[in-house]
Amino acid sequence: LSRFLPNVLTYRALQKAGLARPELEQKLAEQVGIGLQRLYNRQNLDGGWGWWGGEKSYPFVSSYVVFGLVKADQAGFSVDKTVLDRGVRYLEEQLKAPAQLRGYELNQQAFMVYVLAEAGENVISRAAALFDVRERLSLYGQGFLGLALGVLDAEGQRVRIDAIVSDLSSRAVRSATGAHWEEAGVVDYWTMNTDVRTTAVVIDLLARFGPREGLAPEAVRWLMTVRKAGHWETTQETAWSLIGLTD
Repeated sequence: LSRFLPNVLTYRALQKAGLARPELEQKLAEQVGIGLQRLYNRQNLDGGWGWWGGEKSYPFVSSYVVFGLVKADQAGFSVDKTVLDRGVRYLEEQLKAPAQLRGYELNQQAFMVYVLAEAGENVISRAAALFDVRERLSLYGQGFLGLALGVLDAEGQRVRIDAIVSDLSSRAVRSATGAHWEEAGVVDYWTMNTDVRTTAVVIDLLARFGPREGLAPEAVRWLMTVRKAGHWETTQETAWSLIGLTD
């Protein structure tokens, strides 16, 4: 998936930017096709995916795979609907009341809710419950929640989205190179987060459902300064940077 999703997003970026790169598009399409088959083959009987083939399903890994399948479908690739539907059902079975969740689990649920929203599922009640305890979410978890609310009902959830954007804006770290976000406390390794990915997620929220002026250009400038040899340090950072920048 670490190769599959950035390939899908690069293909999508070429489309959205109107760039004609036939040789690159063909290579990307071939790699995405190979990636899809590998993901299909590694789906567990319960509909989820593990960190490695044959391992038990994990909610975050399964969310990430379903997200990749949804993005591939949105980019125009042929995705096996049965595999995707089974993955969606698995995620829905993992949702819990916020009071039952601690630490990274709450951020994980915010991501799951966002992925389900992108998959076309009505999880507005789950999103609303997370909004009520948003102070317990990390910054990237708040970003995912804002995206979920926007996908579900951007007009009807405007007050909640604006509240999240306002909270995140107040936490921005400004410098000569732009603006970015830094998570407090221990790095959330279980969901593979970094401050660069957090910044990219917030950029995507601002691009899709928040003001594009003011803070957003500063954040884009900062994101572009932390690239190394044309990409970011991890595949997670690269994937989310591609999403935020193309949006």
